[in-house]
Amino acid sequence: MKKVLSVVVLAVLSLLLLTQIDDDLSEDSKKLISRLNESARSESYLYLYGIFAQAGENPTEVGRSLLQENRKLDADEHYQVIDYPDSNKLPLPKGDEFCRLREAGCLEYLFSSKVNAQELLREHSVLVSRSNRFLQFDEYTTLSKPTAHERIPPYHYLSAAERIKLLQAISIYQNGSAGLAMESLALQFKKIRQSMALQDNLIGKLIFLIKLSDILDVYSVILSREGETAYPIPGLRESEKSFRMIAAREFGMSYYLFKSLDRDPELFTKEGNLPGWLTRMLYKPNMTINAASYEYYRLERLAQLSPADFAQQVALGNQEQPSTSKVRNYVGGTLLSISSDFDSYVASFADFDAKLALFNQLYHSRLTPANMTNPYYGQETPQETKGRLCFSGPLEDARSLRCLKVKLEAPLPE
Repeated sequence: MKKVLSVVVLAVLSLLLLTQIDDDLSEDSKKLISRLNESARSESYLYLYGIFAQAGENPTEVGRSLLQENRKLDADEHYQVIDYPDSNKLPLPKGDEFCRLREAGCLEYLFSSKVNAQELLREHSVLVSRSNRFLQFDEYTTLSKPTAHERIPPYHYLSAAERIKLLQAISIYQNGSAGLAMESLALQFKKIRQSMALQDNLIGKLIFLIKLSDILDVYSVILSREGETAYPIPGLRESEKSFRMIAAREFGMSYYLFKSLDRDPELFTKEGNLPGWLTRMLYKPNMTINAASYEYYRLERLAQLSPADFAQQVALGNQEQPSTSKVRNYVGGTLLSISSDFDSYVASFADFDAKLALFNQLYHSRLTPANMTNPYYGQETPQETKGRLCFSGPLEDARSLRCLKVKLEAPLPE
């Protein structure tokens, strides 16, 4: 009897030990996480991190100080970050002039006499100057660790500065210098496009893309009113739509999250007190990470597809959903099932390629809408609504990135 009991106890202990074993990180996971380089140097990142520093202070030094604070928080989640005082920050431009162009009446308002671009430039000259300086950098590397408490650079300051430049171009046009206004828009478009290619995180890349879309809409309205022909604008280049580093950083966010949950006593409930061996029975961090890596490699591949190939992939669906053992890693499987869907973000860049194609066909090739070609589906007449021409696409276009504004709904004041 004792011998039988010993065998049973030994078997139970062996089974318990087996439930604690996690897989090794896969080579795919290692390669993805190895792309992140927190020891890299990037003056442009530090400059943007501190772009809101008060006049007279060096944005790079402010950014460096804030990054150090964030890294202290990485090392100790209970650390109280010493933030930059809001009272010392450059004032952030606000008002109707900073509406979203896809909103009804926004572009019409920007072309109205109610906007005083010169006054905005005077009030926020320091910010505009800093935006110009940032766009001169030829490098950009995110230096912060991709965690849940990561401080995202204050892109909204950069966005506001670029809107003021857009308003300046509109003002130049309204003062009778259409050619000079279009030159200003073309230069702004070129510089933002160059910076977008350097961005290695999703938020920054999308913000720059939306700025490009805004410029194209203003450029289109001026061309339409002047009856001018434009030089063709090349479609997005590989570097401009690349998600290589974006995939790595988004994977890094999952990686650090999944690692932090290992043997977590609060895995199921806040203030829980489960023993680590019990949570490890139901959750294996490496197994979860390895299963998740597939989705980020897929994201990287999707971003390089042409609009036509992207539409085909969307139609086929994601046929290899990330999965893991439901027995050894039940919690990990649950986490994977609620992970983010990045297809819509990739679609934004394919949509903008369609917008560029629409622009080129309208203002360079001088095609009528009935003779246009949609990069997604071939020959297609774009839909016209509220002064916009829009191509159709495989996913919802919430940002109006495949729509081109061609006329204002209300006439400009004479």
